Amino acid sequence: MNWTPPPPRWDTLAGQILDAFFAAVHQALPHYDQPLTIFGSAPIQLCLDEDFSSADVDIMVLEGGEMLRRIAAEAGLGRAGTVRAAFGVQICPPLLFNPTPHYLQRAHTEVRHGLTIIVPHLRDILIAKLHRSRMEGQESLIPKDRRAFQRVRELSDGHPTPAEFLQDLVNCESSFRPPHDGGLNSFRFNAENALVEIYGHHLDLKRDILDPAAIATQPPGHLPPGFIAEQIGRLER
Repeated sequence: MNWTPPPPRWDTLAGQILDAFFAAVHQALPHYDQPLTIFGSAPIQLCLDEDFSSADVDIMVLEGGEMLRRIAAEAGLGRAGTVRAAFGVQICPPLLFNPTPHYLQRAHTEVRHGLTIIVPHLRDILIAKLHRSRMEGQESLIPKDRRAFQRVRELSDGHPTPAEFLQDLVNCESSFRPPHDGGLNSFRFNAENALVEIYGHHLDLKRDILDPAAIATQPPGHLPPGFIAEQIGRLER
């Protein structure tokens, strides 16, 4: 079943702060034409639970970040703004938002105050949270990320389902590869924790991620090398 979250509500706390920011940007930069993408926990508040919030409303921008931070500060909407203590707009570069590669195909897009606003699908909001850096000795999802998964599923009739979540992980196959610097692969460990803690599923990297990704990237009518021999071997066990 196709799952489409409700459209964003701009009368929520995050929505009001964002709308005030959009208006300030349009007034200061009437010809600004770059899209503003809302991510982090704000889309959960905008689309599902008006009481679900975190310290910041994160906005990903392609360019003009410093100008937008200055506008937010002058409007009292920055991280140290006057709208609400320790709550405000945080302007972020693209590298801080890592959803599935095709997130724009299912994102909600609308124009507000002359600006193009993108609210990604909640599946992509949750996937992006798995890129959070791990702390030394961390053995599970951090509580606020676990709560995000649980709250979204609670209010969305169990979506993302196990199959939907695994499909999104397959689409992020490259994120399971070891980092070039040899450091910790936070995404893989967070994904493993999410599967166990939210879905009760233990990740088999080859079965769940690598094999489906290999099949999906083959030209029509072709199978990945060794696939048939492997299937025959399984039948003979």
